[in-house]
Amino acid sequence: MNFTLKQLRLFVSVAENGSLSRAAELQAMTQSAATMSLQELERQLSHPLFDRVGRRLKLNAWGLWLLPRAQKMLADCYQIEQGFNGHSPIAGQLRLGASRTIADYWIPQLIDDSAERYPRLDIRLSVNNTHSLLQQLYSGQLEMALIEAQVQEKWLKLEPWCQDELVIVCSAKHPLYHARTVTLSQLAECEWILREPGSGTRNTFEQALKGRLPPLNIRQEYPHLPTIKRLLQSRPWLSCMSRLTVSDELANGDLVSLPVADLSLTRFFYFAWHKDRGDHPSRLALMELAQQMLS
Repeated sequence: MNFTLKQLRLFVSVAENGSLSRAAELQAMTQSAATMSLQELERQLSHPLFDRVGRRLKLNAWGLWLLPRAQKMLADCYQIEQGFNGHSPIAGQLRLGASRTIADYWIPQLIDDSAERYPRLDIRLSVNNTHSLLQQLYSGQLEMALIEAQVQEKWLKLEPWCQDELVIVCSAKHPLYHARTVTLSQLAECEWILREPGSGTRNTFEQALKGRLPPLNIRQEYPHLPTIKRLLQSRPWLSCMSRLTVSDELANGDLVSLPVADLSLTRFFYFAWHKDRGDHPSRLALMELAQQMLS
C-alpha cells in the first residue's frame, strides 16, 4: 500500500466535517483534487470508506474502523514534527468531552490549570450526557471524555478518576423534608424529577434501584441541573443528584438530603477514550493535571 499522510488528513477532515467540499477547503485543495485523492485512498485500501447520502458523506463500517487509527497516526506525526522543532509535545488541539456535572464543577479549574502549565494546548470542550459523549468518542470527534458512569464497551478504555456521591433531595414543600429516615417503599410513593435517560447520574440511580422498586412516578426529565433545582424548590417532588451540584442549596436549607436506609449511591467519575487511539501526550498530561486537582 502506498497511501500518503495527505490522503489520511483528507479522510479525517471529511469524516469530521461530513462534507468533501468543506474538507477540500480546509486542506487547501480543489474539490476535484480532493475527490481523486479520496478515491485513490479507497482504491489503495480496496474498500469504500463512506456511504454517500445525498451530498453528505457518512462513515461506513470500514471508515469507522480506520478513523481512530488514522487520527492516532496523524497525531503521532504531529508530535514527531513538534519534537524535532524543539517544541513541547503538549500542544495543539485536544477535543475534550465532559458530562454536565463534571463540566460545571471540575472543568473550569482543569482548563485554567492547563492554560497555565501548557499555554500551547488548545482545549475544545464538548458538554453532553454520558451516552452522547461515548458516541462522540467512538466516531473520533473527541480524544478523551470525563464521564459519570462505568460502561462496558469493547472499544472503550476507562480509568477511574475520583469518587462522587449521589443524594436524594427535596425542598420544604415535600412531606419528607423533615424525615429522619426514609424507606424504599416511601420513595416508590413519591413523584420525581430526574436527569434525562442517558445521563451518568440517571444510570447510576436506576442501577441502584433495579429490582428493588416498581417503576417510579417520573413527572419531568431535564438535562439542565439549574432547571431541576428550581423546580424542586417549587414542587413537592424528589430528585437524585450529585452532592456537588446541590452543595449550596443543602447548606442554606433550600433543599435537604434524605437519609434512605440500605441504599448506596456512591460512584466514580472516569477518564474515557478509544483504546485504539494510543497514548496521546496531551491526553496523558491532562489526566495528570486532573489527578493533581484532587490532592
